[in-house]
Amino acid sequence: MKPHIICHMLSSLDGRTDGDSLEAVTPEGEYEATSKQFESNAWLCGRTTMQEILGDNEPFVSGANTPAGPQPVHVARRAESYAVCVDTLGKLRWTSGDLRGDHLICIVSERTPADYLALLREKGVSYLVAGDASIDLADAAEKLCEHFGIHTLLVEGGGHINGAFLQAELVDEVSILLAPGIDGRHGIAATFDGMKLTNNLVVSLKLKSVEQRANDTLWLRYEVVRS
Repeated sequence: MKPHIICHMLSSLDGRTDGDSLEAVTPEGEYEATSKQFESNAWLCGRTTMQEILGDNEPFVSGANTPAGPQPVHVARRAESYAVCVDTLGKLRWTSGDLRGDHLICIVSERTPADYLALLREKGVSYLVAGDASIDLADAAEKLCEHFGIHTLLVEGGGHINGAFLQAELVDEVSILLAPGIDGRHGIAATFDGMKLTNNLVVSLKLKSVEQRANDTLWLRYEVVRS
């Protein structure tokens, strides 16, 4: 069992996801308003996005640098809603187990230092170890469902995290809030990135709904077509 996984993103017409740039053409609170309609009990981002939320916190530096290896799931507490961070090597220095009113869960790999997990326990952060050199997203998704009761997960990360979930065939739905603007700048993050497509064929989608929102914003929802 795994949660129902929805990749929900705000992007320009050309697929760029620079939130600061898109503010000028997106109604305030529109992204959050559409997110709430899913009635999810968890949202997930990668390390880079979470670092932006944390601000200028110094990264964690291990004292012993001893890999934690396989570990049982640590449930610091149960909650009605969760913020989930994918942090492969345990770099983010959290100060508490709450983020924006949601209980924090960190997903790390077996290469994460053991003293980083000790820090998470000290701060009241839940965590799960999934994968050796990299994160096993399928295993992580199952553990989120089994140990935390997460039934619907919004993946709201950068292009590489979104692409990794899609590549692993874990995404059930793609939801795009399409802002009425074109970015066009080189090097700006895309909604999905870093994927290795089989035979160079795109991932097929089936249109679920289209809704025109305020200020000519479109909300597009697609089901992912399984091969």
